[in-house]
Amino acid sequence: MSFGENVGYYRKRLGLTQEELAEKLFISRQTVSRWETDSTFPDVEMLIRLCDLFMCDMDTLVRGSAQESSVARDGSETKEDVETEISKDASCKTKELSGEKLAAYDKHMNKFAFLIALGVFGIIFGVSVMLLCQVFSLSAELSVCIMLGFIAVSVAVFIISGLGHTDFMKENPIIGAYPKELARSFSRKMAVMIVTATVLLFGGIIAIIIMCNDSAKIPSVFTLETWEYLSAAILLFCIAVSVFLYVLAGMIHSKYETDEYNNECIKQGFAEGEYRKKKESKPGDSICGVIMIIATAVFLLLGFTMNLWHPAWVAFPIGGLLCGAVSIISEAVSKK
Repeated sequence: MSFGENVGYYRKRLGLTQEELAEKLFISRQTVSRWETDSTFPDVEMLIRLCDLFMCDMDTLVRGSAQESSVARDGSETKEDVETEISKDASCKTKELSGEKLAAYDKHMNKFAFLIALGVFGIIFGVSVMLLCQVFSLSAELSVCIMLGFIAVSVAVFIISGLGHTDFMKENPIIGAYPKELARSFSRKMAVMIVTATVLLFGGIIAIIIMCNDSAKIPSVFTLETWEYLSAAILLFCIAVSVFLYVLAGMIHSKYETDEYNNECIKQGFAEGEYRKKKESKPGDSICGVIMIIATAVFLLLGFTMNLWHPAWVAFPIGGLLCGAVSIISEAVSKK
């Protein structure tokens, strides 16, 4: 039986309509209907609630046969059957505990992915805001301070989320596998996020081409210089949102590879209860740090010494592209 058929079977066994089941779960009837037709799939937290309500284990609900499981349970009469049922109940409780741990992991990884993506967005958005400040004729020094403020907050987000992730790994070193249906369900959402990010990225490029075209009519409230600042700010904002979606989609997709998470915990020594720091870090991390420091130094040097704030901001997207290339190469080398 499919997941949707199992939900429908358990719902009917409890004598509930789709609307009544929806009320118990605080969701809409349409959501229950989509589950039962296998159009959508709930998240881990909702699966736990369904298992509690139907008094079944997650494995049976997701990929087993609810009908066969119920027939086997209801028809047990011999001593051996009773012992089997006791064993099944113990296994069910173990799976429920495992399911609760997986739900906690799912919630943590979603939050961690969002914070990391938000931090990356904040850095690029800070540069966009700095350029926008130039449109409103704010001083270059104040604009740079605002940009550095965004960068500082983003770095703080990276540090806090990273420490929180390490603590979670220490407390939860081994996580069970996700139901395959959950990963498939997110794959469709990921495709939408990637397409949206790509369209937005190209939209920003098209916008700056149109705005900076020689034949473009500049509104009277703007000078040529402020109009260029505005076009660059729009482009960077589009890049910031696109990168946010790319990073978020990639990190959430990677959370379903629990084996990678478990291997990292073992490598760190958390699985054995040894909370030691990793001895060797990826060389790409250090190189990326150096690249961004150089990009910031170039930006500040050109800005304060030659007043070239406008062209100097290009150092940041170039640095970001170089970091991305270095990370990909470093990851490929580390897997060999």
